[in-house]
Amino acid sequence: MMTMFYRKSLLRSTAVLAIVGATLLSGCASKAPDNGSKDAEKNKPVVQEDSQEKIMADFNDLLKSKPKADAMIQFIDKNIANLSKENASVMMMAFEEIQKSNLPALEEKYFNGETVQSRLAEIYMSGFDITKFEDIQDEELKGLLMETKDTGYKVETAEGTFFPIINYEFYKKFSGYVSEDIKDYIDIMAVESNNVPAKDAALVIGWDEIIERALTQEKFIKKYESAEKTGEVEKLYEKYVVFMLYGANNTPLFSYETKVMVPDAKAAYENALKNEGDSETMKMLGNYMDVLDKTDYKVSDEAEKFRKDAVERL
Repeated sequence: MMTMFYRKSLLRSTAVLAIVGATLLSGCASKAPDNGSKDAEKNKPVVQEDSQEKIMADFNDLLKSKPKADAMIQFIDKNIANLSKENASVMMMAFEEIQKSNLPALEEKYFNGETVQSRLAEIYMSGFDITKFEDIQDEELKGLLMETKDTGYKVETAEGTFFPIINYEFYKKFSGYVSEDIKDYIDIMAVESNNVPAKDAALVIGWDEIIERALTQEKFIKKYESAEKTGEVEKLYEKYVVFMLYGANNTPLFSYETKVMVPDAKAAYENALKNEGDSETMKMLGNYMDVLDKTDYKVSDEAEKFRKDAVERL
């Protein structure tokens, strides 16, 4: 499960550098952030082309050094307010790639022997909130958790283990400086990192929230058909369609014993379909429910074919 939900293929560092280089001269006009904090908009200075070129050149040099996340954060904090939205977006997405590439090394610290896992389990089982680690007496463990937080990650737990994931909520402090598509991408990913949809092969969010997230992802895909992050949102959307049609191994949409749709899912789906709108997701779900209605919401060969075909079309 951890591999499925938390590890994605990494882009080559040269690809990141190419993106930065291609965007170096773009977006030189000053644009105030439209969805960030009021302070960010009020204090955003007039962007000068020569200043941006210098910042992005320095950023390019930083990337070549294969920096740690903390060095990237320091550079972004210092310079992002002096960039156009386009260049700020390039900077933030390059930071995301650095986080992805550095994640395995941070994970290794969590799985270096049994010590860290056992100590984390001890405080976790005692009801201690591991995101609030100021009172932890174990200095080594406290230092690891601080490093995780300060470099834009957070601790997640599944299958009895603890591991870091990218904390997209951390990105929101920069949302006022980036383009609209990147801001919306950050919002979508923050929902995922704030509350992952599944753990231990079981759904940990409700059927209604599965629909809500899928609809948000669908809107992004339609609005930004050719945006840089549309492909990643499409992959996320595919996962949610599978959840909608199948559930998860330990939270199946249909009872393993009776083969009948679980009542909570049926109620959530019927309620959502009252406001179907023009969403392709809801049209698909409505057609699925029509098929199931023929057999009192028990799995049939027709239902199996419907959901298999729906997934293959994604």
